[in-house]
Amino acid sequence: MKYLFVCAHPDDLEFSCGNLLYYLTQHGKEVAILSLSRGEFGIFEPIWKGPRLAKIRSQELKRASKINGIEKKHVHFGGIIDGFIRFTKENVNLVITWINKLNPDIIFAPEPYFTYYWHEDHISTGKILYYISTKLQNRLNNKIRSLYYYTTAKGNFSWPFNSAEHSFKALYEHKSQMWLLKWAKLFYPLEKHNFKKQKLGNWKMVEIYRRVSFYGKQPKANTIVRGILGLISQLNIINPPDSHFILPDMKTEFGQKVKKLRARYKFKD
Repeated sequence: MKYLFVCAHPDDLEFSCGNLLYYLTQHGKEVAILSLSRGEFGIFEPIWKGPRLAKIRSQELKRASKINGIEKKHVHFGGIIDGFIRFTKENVNLVITWINKLNPDIIFAPEPYFTYYWHEDHISTGKILYYISTKLQNRLNNKIRSLYYYTTAKGNFSWPFNSAEHSFKALYEHKSQMWLLKWAKLFYPLEKHNFKKQKLGNWKMVEIYRRVSFYGKQPKANTIVRGILGLISQLNIINPPDSHFILPDMKTEFGQKVKKLRARYKFKD
């Protein structure tokens, strides 16, 4: 049984899936990671943005994955630039290529429909995996048996645990993201608290996932929830403003790619 954990950015998995990742590798399961971007814009200081930060964050993910029992040869990068992951035919084809290369049986991806983390890159990643799993299995070498979503507010599968020590050890390998991750010890116990001890047992914490049905209509969040989340997405609380995705020198090869993507997705100058 092969497992593939797909994420939008290099630091997405340790907070959401760290305990399950570690359990699988320690019990002999074959686990691979596919980060669709290298997190090129995951910092506010302009001088660090681009290939320089991409190199740093790629190494951070490999070190964090090693702590979770995953060798660097099983850590892959999709090649999409951070901030520009969209649900497009081009990106669907790209992910299909990776799936056919890695041949997973079970895939984990960010929740696009009932998420509490309304980041455009995450939403699009989840939608791409849902579309492939439900519409394009005929293009895959190996049929996907199950798709699970993390960062979901509508979970139907729980992974309980008692200690966050190992997760933090892996999470804090993402040193370039400490401006954000420094708050993890405050929010992690709240987000992972086991509120269903009567049902799940006396575990202290739990990772919540949603197993996706490949049949019938995909449920959608109600109008009120969609309205609130849509408003949040426009307030730059989670999604940086368009002006964040600009480099000091846009004339470089990487800068020209960013310029084309900004034009393609109608980013504001």
